[in-house]
Amino acid sequence: MKSKEKKRLVVIFSVILLLLLAGAVLVYVVKNNSRAKTVADNMKKSTGASVSQASDDTITYDGKKYEYNKNLTNILFMGVDKKETVTLKDTPGVAGQADCVMIISLDKESQTARILQVSRDSMTDIDIYDASGNYYTSVNAQLATQYAYGNGEQSSCWAMKKTVSELLFDLPIDGYVSLNIDAISTMNDAVGGVEITIPEDYTAIDPAFVKGETVKLSGEQAEKYVRYRDTDVQGSNNGRMQRQVQYIPALISSLRNRVGAAGDYYEAFYPVIKPYLVTDLNADQINDLARYQLDDSGTQYAPGEAVAGAEHEEFYVNDEELQKILIEMFYKLRE
Repeated sequence: MKSKEKKRLVVIFSVILLLLLAGAVLVYVVKNNSRAKTVADNMKKSTGASVSQASDDTITYDGKKYEYNKNLTNILFMGVDKKETVTLKDTPGVAGQADCVMIISLDKESQTARILQVSRDSMTDIDIYDASGNYYTSVNAQLATQYAYGNGEQSSCWAMKKTVSELLFDLPIDGYVSLNIDAISTMNDAVGGVEITIPEDYTAIDPAFVKGETVKLSGEQAEKYVRYRDTDVQGSNNGRMQRQVQYIPALISSLRNRVGAAGDYYEAFYPVIKPYLVTDLNADQINDLARYQLDDSGTQYAPGEAVAGAEHEEFYVNDEELQKILIEMFYKLRE
């Protein structure tokens, strides 16, 4: 090849490379800027549209100006019951159901974590996929059933991530952790037991669960504590959600005590829970997750009403009240 042609090809290649890099930078900037206004844009779907969007990527709510808190990293946590199957629109879903659904929101600035718990019975649009993984249709059903229409691993998690985000007005979700409920017993015993104070009379679940008593849960007790609900009692899932929210931070605290504040949690416990875990987080991110302290303001619950459905209990989210919670949790007052 002649020298001039070589130089010409080098120049063309360099220009293309620069254009690709510029495009990548542009996509990154646009993506991160758009994340800050995604929640506000989609809050307008609520019938109580009390949120207005400004040109400077802020929102006005009840006369005050807010901006999305870019210090947050939102992780979707799912506790999955693999034994449960569903059939929607005559299409079976066999991957299990997500009985525990929560957003763990990590504030990188304060190094604290907050939890938004979402009822597994929340009625929303569920995407159904065929055996090849192709979208088939959508039906209104319980949030928990979305997990069933995947392979029980990444595709189930991806579908849940999409549906939970949409339910929460397209809240940005940065990663996910799915843990088979069967792992609770194993994990509980691996950390030497988890100590909790029983907040209500749960002796119907286990005779040791007396209100006010401090109990160091065995693996079997831990599984009952986070899994049990009386399906004959309307609203019983609310009590189970409260127990799940109590147990998971206590489990993390026991894990921290076992390994140490600066320990490698991933290396210490990944071999134990590997058969039960699906996540898109890497080892460093999992270690960081365990080091955050739970915020003193406590846990929020997606508000709504539980009613008796034709076959199962149904929970209808109050969009207007949910807006208020999203503003409080994920936005900062603009100075």
